[in-house]
Amino acid sequence: MNEDFKKIVDKLPDLLSRLINSPMKPWSDLGSVPRRGIYVFYENSKAIYVGRTNRMKDRIKEHGRPSSTHNSAPFAFNLAKRSGEEKGIDVSKPRVELEKDRLFVPFFREAKERVSKMSVRVIEINDPVLQTIFEVYTSIDLKTEFNDFDTH
Repeated sequence: MNEDFKKIVDKLPDLLSRLINSPMKPWSDLGSVPRRGIYVFYENSKAIYVGRTNRMKDRIKEHGRPSSTHNSAPFAFNLAKRSGEEKGIDVSKPRVELEKDRLFVPFFREAKERVSKMSVRVIEINDPVLQTIFEVYTSIDLKTEFNDFDTH
């Protein structure tokens, strides 16, 4: 294994322990959070989505803000797609079209509201390579059901 990569991999378990032992903060009152790092959304104490950012507070808020679009609230959009599909909505359309679909709009609105009632845990990670690898590692370890590492 490449030595530089091994150094990153060796840090992952400790970072995960620090993250899952960090205080849970409500979306509505994040207080002070680091600027750069990884965040995990929790619903009913279950981790369901991991993200990474260089603007933590704003990024977390975007996921649940009523005015957010599919680009700024991909987590809520995926929640809405699942709910819509369960109710018979065709969610196979491109994201930009689906977001404007009058049948889909209420699902997206409800999903953003749902996100705004969740809690998050955060950890500061400034290195972009470590952020990237840790996001995937965390998602796999916590079995977050709404992470999608496919390209759009």
